[in-house]
Amino acid sequence: GPPPPGRRGGGGLLVALLGGGLVLVLILVAAVVLVMRNGDDEGGGGGGDVRLTVGKIAGGAEARPLADGSLVMARPGVTAPVVDIYEDFACPPCGGFDSKHDPMLKQIAVAGDAKVVFHPMLIFGEATQPAHDNSLRAAAALRCVGDGAHWLSYQDALYAHQPASETSTGYTTDELLRYAEPLGLTGDDFTSCVEDQSFAGSVKTVSQGYVSSGIQGTPSVRVNGRTLDSSDIQTSSALRRAIEAAS
Repeated sequence: GPPPPGRRGGGGLLVALLGGGLVLVLILVAAVVLVMRNGDDEGGGGGGDVRLTVGKIAGGAEARPLADGSLVMARPGVTAPVVDIYEDFACPPCGGFDSKHDPMLKQIAVAGDAKVVFHPMLIFGEATQPAHDNSLRAAAALRCVGDGAHWLSYQDALYAHQPASETSTGYTTDELLRYAEPLGLTGDDFTSCVEDQSFAGSVKTVSQGYVSSGIQGTPSVRVNGRTLDSSDIQTSSALRRAIEAAS
């Protein structure tokens, strides 16, 4: 089908991630549900870790953050259909997608009708400024949130304060910390994680993996591994039909 809608960053991500020789390694330590913050990560500093914990949301559903920065939203035991959402917080169409579809996605997850997985990523190349840096700061900050319920709330806050355009500076460190305050995310570990951009390198590595798997733009949606056409995500009802057809 046609390529997914949304910002492609002029192919910049492909150049930055595939042609730039990026050789960062993301180590997943799922067994102990700890994500180590690598002090050698680009833009990072300091050690420490983020403990990943399952958050309880409405109707007995759970929000489970994973070590690669994604989050699974589903009722316990629900394994299909799998709805994968690839998003970039600095991508204006992603903000529109969130406004249009997020309530429905949460509804079907709570109802047990689907397993929804959010995949924050960096789609902009380094030459596309300030969008690249805005996106990287936001995605790295979200990685500092270990509780799944808080993760979803912080994601909502990021979209609520999305920069007006790709040419607008936003998601400054001070802003990212301020958006977290109402959620009670004010501890020293969280603050230093955001200030140091401790997960910046990991965000780039994970994004490279998504691009290598065929994600060419954001927002992109896959249902049971199949990338949906743009017509399938034009309206909430169209997306719901595409998900139900895969059930």
